Amino acid sequence: MNYLKVFIAIMLCSALVVSCKPASRDMTPEDFLKIENEILSTDLTPESKEAVTKKYNYTLKQFEDFAQTVETDPALKAKVGEIRLQKMEGIQK
Repeated sequence: MNYLKVFIAIMLCSALVVSCKPASRDMTPEDFLKIENEILSTDLTPESKEAVTKKYNYTLKQFEDFAQTVETDPALKAKVGEIRLQKMEGIQK
């Protein structure tokens, strides 16, 4: 009976640890542009790219996957272009 209680306690603790793990969030077009602009101002080494993406709580893999998605998805590409244009217009005013 004592082993059963210990087993149940371990299972509950394990479930609590797994359920409280921070979920990986999806990258937004705005975050993508911030990261991309900051990466372009570095020396473009993988270490520099990784440092910039970590600053925004993303991984380099997430950034690269999102960049690939932007290139293949016309709607997302248009959204990113629209945000870039709005930022450029805001700078020129």
